[in-house]
Amino acid sequence: MKQIEITPNLPVEQVIRHAQQEDVILTRQGRAVALLSEMNDEELSWYSRERDPEFLASIARARSQVKQGQVISHEALKKQLGIRKRRKK
Repeated sequence: MKQIEITPNLPVEQVIRHAQQEDVILTRQGRAVALLSEMNDEELSWYSRERDPEFLASIARARSQVKQGQVISHEALKKQLGIRKRRKK
């Protein structure tokens, strides 16, 4: 992990090149203010989802339902959806 002090003339391209090789901590007056880390499209999708208030609320609701026993078995769900068991060949 590399630390880079933010200055008025800090070349952004240089920082990006470093971040493509390893995580970069940006500092101001010796204190960490940001983390730069390389990320692909799938990681960006998950990062965005994990910070989506609606998604987080749905997870909280699901956890609450499980805690209260408001669950359905896998077999019952398949029956409800009309999914039949496959016959073994």
